[in-house]
Amino acid sequence: MNKALTRLEALKDLVQQAIDTGATSVEQIHKTIAALPLAVLEKQGLLDIDSDKRDELWDKSFGQVYDAIRRVNQEVGELATQAFEVIEDQIIIQQNIKEKAELENSEATKIESPVAVEPNSRVV
Repeated sequence: MNKALTRLEALKDLVQQAIDTGATSVEQIHKTIAALPLAVLEKQGLLDIDSDKRDELWDKSFGQVYDAIRRVNQEVGELATQAFEVIEDQIIIQQNIKEKAELENSEATKIESPVAVEPNSRVV
């Protein structure tokens, strides 16, 4: 693979991993922040839901949002990888076309006589 493309793909992988890790961290922070007012409401008897059911409901809702973020991140990463592959294929195709053109040009510069000359013959 082209050195620049290899570096770009490594950078893409790094960014993709950072987004995935960041989404997980933000999800945990979000759950912690959301749990605080719910705990206060529950403590004061203003929340009429079992705490286990509440936690399960919140985990599902938060989980779905952050799972969607991670899925989008994965899809974007796969699209970028496919784009890098297409670019790499195009570079190879262009190199092959250039090499073939150079080969054809070098063969075209050879001048062949239309008259075959036998050894020991005389051209007048």
